[in-house]
Amino acid sequence: MMLDEMGREVSFEDISARYRGHESLNWFLETRDLNDEAPRPRIIEGGLDVTHELRTSDGPWAFIIDGDLVTTGDLVFTTEGAGTCALIVTGNVRARNIVYGGSARVAVDGDITASGVIIGSWGSDGAVLGTSGVLTARALLLDPHTPIWANAGGPRSVPEAFRTLIVGGRGWQEFVPDIDANMPGNGEQTFVPEVLKNGMLDLYLARKHAERGGSPFLPEVEQSLRAKKGL
Repeated sequence: MMLDEMGREVSFEDISARYRGHESLNWFLETRDLNDEAPRPRIIEGGLDVTHELRTSDGPWAFIIDGDLVTTGDLVFTTEGAGTCALIVTGNVRARNIVYGGSARVAVDGDITASGVIIGSWGSDGAVLGTSGVLTARALLLDPHTPIWANAGGPRSVPEAFRTLIVGGRGWQEFVPDIDANMPGNGEQTFVPEVLKNGMLDLYLARKHAERGGSPFLPEVEQSLRAKKGL
């Protein structure tokens, strides 16, 4: 069963009443108008704690996990040809690797913790991941068009909320990358051969490497960057 098929179906009116005042409510309700066919919202009560991969369907979807979202496997939030999709998690998120892309928009009230990597792509289609708490991962790998935010309990995204090494595009207000994803010369001097294609970081290969427990960085590069950042 897909993640967005779990729980129980509710109405947008139910969501509005139950989560009135939630900072992401209006953002969630937008899915009614941003899709040719409005998704049927769902609520997963009490959170989830499993030992296998969890993934969403192609969409459109809109659901709330009322509690923590925990797995020792991977979390995959992606879409295929859907207008806009939304997920709110009212607790913490913990997983091995986390992947988001397409038009998947995911907001977490607690902390996000990945023992492996977090990978984001196709932000030009609306994909975004954010936490009102702290984000911790071995690495955060983004294409230049994909945003992410971490607020550490404050009103806006702050650098100290990212306890990870960031590969991403420059120019975002929400984060400052440790490695610029737009710089092709970073490849062979920064990353292990398993994640490179034509000398550049390939997010698909990086994901497969992470599934085997590998880091995208050369050991000496990772050690130096983590020391510089105090991780």
